[in-house]
Amino acid sequence: MNVIDLLQEHRIDYLSEGHEHCRPGWVQLDCPFCSAGSGRYRLGVNLTYAYANCWSCGSHSLPSVLAVFLRISFRDAKKLVQGVRSERIERGPHQGHYTEPPGVVGLLGAHKTYLKGRGYNYPDLERLWHIRGIGIAPRLQWRVYIPITLHGAPVSWTTRSISADAPSKYMSARPEEETIPHKHLLYGQDYCRHACVVCEGPLDAWTIGPGAVATFGLSYTSEQVKRIAQYPVRAICFDNEPAAQRVAKDLVNVLSTLPGETFNITLDSKDPGEATQKEIRRIRKTILE
Repeated sequence: MNVIDLLQEHRIDYLSEGHEHCRPGWVQLDCPFCSAGSGRYRLGVNLTYAYANCWSCGSHSLPSVLAVFLRISFRDAKKLVQGVRSERIERGPHQGHYTEPPGVVGLLGAHKTYLKGRGYNYPDLERLWHIRGIGIAPRLQWRVYIPITLHGAPVSWTTRSISADAPSKYMSARPEEETIPHKHLLYGQDYCRHACVVCEGPLDAWTIGPGAVATFGLSYTSEQVKRIAQYPVRAICFDNEPAAQRVAKDLVNVLSTLPGETFNITLDSKDPGEATQKEIRRIRKTILE
């Protein structure tokens, strides 16, 4: 029995394709810990190693996931997992190319209003981060378009909804639309020098300014760890909530085994986007300047 057989046997709904979070070697579930029944499919289960990771609340063991879904004890869930075999996925080289989605234009009035309401100076964002907008479009409508660059060239992209009712705040390029997978990159890396401040999302990086990078969500990949480790000084600045801080501490522990200095920043505010100017100045002075 493999992971998919287990999910099917217990009638746990999953997706393997057709959703923004789907990727080779994983199946996606509605996370029972942070977004049960939402249809966001944030929780991925790795088919090779049978562990789970949520884009929002971080890593979980497969038994803990099953225990919540099936309303059984953790001990009983562990017994279910004992017979699950791994399913190794052979991956070929990435073959996508940077392709903008339909409808990308300059910032429209609605985008500017949204950004001003969040406290951003949109001309500065256009100049520094090269953001644009998507209005009425067959896909990704009413979003801020955020290109992801490496060495000055766009290689992928993500988008941020300007609607409070959107089921997914961020939606990113499909594999065929990016030259390098965005989860192998750090948003804002081109502006880093000797140090970086690692955030969850691009808007957090905008708030802190050049030198801040984003991992595109709470989860991080080994490729992103390698990029962060290139900097002699790095600070993790995730949201000030228990789930985010658990992931932040895990990332600090991983980076602490590598050369360089690693710090964890615990904000007084909920997240970098809501941080006071005093907090931002302190971060920049302590880490980046």
